[in-house]
Amino acid sequence: MAYLTETEFTKLGFDDVENFDKLAKRAEIAINLYTQGIYQRYIKFEEDFDYRQQAVKLAMAFQIAYLDVSGIMTADDKKTMQSVSIGRTSINYGSSVSGSDGQQYNLSLDAENVLKQAGFSLVVGVDYDR
Repeated sequence: MAYLTETEFTKLGFDDVENFDKLAKRAEIAINLYTQGIYQRYIKFEEDFDYRQQAVKLAMAFQIAYLDVSGIMTADDKKTMQSVSIGRTSINYGSSVSGSDGQQYNLSLDAENVLKQAGFSLVVGVDYDR
């Protein structure tokens, strides 16, 4: 099941990328891990609320663009890489990956923010106040 087509990707305002299908598959894996497989186990993507469908599509687009620009395809690549330079921009990760929850799945910060806004989060719990 593809969350996003190449046509939808460009309609969202993103530049064309080479190897769209490969990048989309990697992005889908990261999103499925972050959402704990909700569309694989509990809900059919096509039957979910439109708002959440659109959020997943936008997160996919951000993730595909991130994978294309950074070249970092896996969380392991990200963890072992100390820094990356793209043009005049340099990103230093340090000796370990810390920060957002999505980084453990190589999820871009933009993609994670979109998913969080739509109600997806790794933080699940109930607060009982007496």
